[in-house]
Amino acid sequence: MKPVDKDFVIKGETVYLRPITEADTQLVLGWRNAPDVVENFLYRKEITVQEHLSWLENKVFTGQVHQFVICDIEDDTPIGSVYLQNFDEDNHKAEWGLFLDANGTRSKGVGTQVGNLILDYAFHDLKLHKLHSRVLAYNKPCVRMNEKLGFRQEAYLRDELLLNGKYEDLILYGALEGDKRE
Repeated sequence: MKPVDKDFVIKGETVYLRPITEADTQLVLGWRNAPDVVENFLYRKEITVQEHLSWLENKVFTGQVHQFVICDIEDDTPIGSVYLQNFDEDNHKAEWGLFLDANGTRSKGVGTQVGNLILDYAFHDLKLHKLHSRVLAYNKPCVRMNEKLGFRQEAYLRDELLLNGKYEDLILYGALEGDKRE
């Protein structure tokens, strides 16, 4: 994939998505390293500034990852990040994920709105055929969000990951371009 144009914006009803920049580093690290976000990620290590800058340089700015900052339309406040990664150009698919600032943006439908925006971008702009996601089974809000977005459970992997000394189940979800969304 080619990198996202720096001026590209995806507008929704109450949020918009803009490409991530180096200037977002401290903000994104604050969200990504927050304990309530880390507990729902498969990769649990704290991300350092240098690791994040390397991620931007080697993944985002090369087009291997399309990452956006989610901003509130009303006041331009950044409230999270959404990304597409693990592009499989031969099979026209990618993986998606998001994380939100814990300060009240959850449970307000923001994740579902962002999910719909990224699905539209993936299917219409990038011409992908399929998006998939990996969700820890105990993360019920993320399970509900994926299902609202039309993702279907494709696999349920029992005791797939050893996290914090406990085996956890992992659900693999997939959505095709024509799948019905709520």
